[in-house]
Amino acid sequence: MNIRDSVLAQVEEKIAAGESLSGAIQAEADAHAALQEATAAVARARTNALRTGWTEAELKKLGLVPNTTTARSRKARGSKAATAPAVQNDDHS
Repeated sequence: MNIRDSVLAQVEEKIAAGESLSGAIQAEADAHAALQEATAAVARARTNALRTGWTEAELKKLGLVPNTTTARSRKARGSKAATAPAVQNDDHS
């Protein structure tokens, strides 16, 4: 393999990795938006249930309690991201 082919192969690999990262970031953003929409729908449904005569105690007895583990796990994950090593930029142009 000559130098040109070797460099082109490296660039193609780098492009593929960048595209993969871009897709993963978009998928995460889409999932986050979907979670926010679902959380809002649960809040609206809970408000409606209470408005129509259900009590909090009745809903809890049926296991219809808000899911609070999502908020906690999100915070824990965010704190790990803050301690991640910085990415070096090798672009010296």
